[in-house]
Amino acid sequence: MGTLMEDLISFSLRIPKSLAASIKATAERLGMSKSEYARRAMEEFEERLMQERIAELSRQLAAHSASAARTMEGSTLDGLE
Repeated sequence: MGTLMEDLISFSLRIPKSLAASIKATAERLGMSKSEYARRAMEEFEERLMQERIAELSRQLAAHSASAARTMEGSTLDGLE
């Protein structure tokens, strides 16, 4: 979003006719071009995937941190005071 026209490239893909018709109708209803509608949809999808990836990495890090904390907690009972 906020992309300058000179920063854009052409990107071609094949989609089912029914999806093309739906995109056309929705874009017209929203008052935007099919390209803008498709671009926004792909940006939103890409953003969602990134958020899901960050959430998964966060869960992995939390599990690793909890495991490390348990290991360190156990080492405090090794007779050293």
